[in-house]
Amino acid sequence: MTRKKLYEYVVDQNDMNGYGVDADGIECAVDIMEFVGGDLYRPLTRLLLSNWKEIAQRIEQYTQEQWDYVHSIAANIQHTLESEHSDERHHLSDQGIAIFLEMLEGEDTTTQTLQGDTPITEEELRRIRGKG
Repeated sequence: MTRKKLYEYVVDQNDMNGYGVDADGIECAVDIMEFVGGDLYRPLTRLLLSNWKEIAQRIEQYTQEQWDYVHSIAANIQHTLESEHSDERHHLSDQGIAIFLEMLEGEDTTTQTLQGDTPITEEELRRIRGKG
């Protein structure tokens, strides 16, 4: 999937679901999806956008030590790409890396906690799998 299509999908989902993620956040979310791989764009979009505001508030409170960790991950990503894929560069900002880390390793957001008790419906499962 092209970046343009990913961007259009994220904007559409943001508007349709009223997540309220701003233009910079949309760009960052698309960067994350491109980095991970476009095949997972549907579930990643929902996960990122529905939790964006709370995760963004968390990283606003990051300490220098937490930002140093983000910078070390960025350096490791770049080093890996340079040594294994010399023609590639990642486009994740420090904020994008921090948001991705919070999404994967951080405490569950309020939205995730509320949704954790709700079983997924067959319709939602089809949409996540891109068949609905």
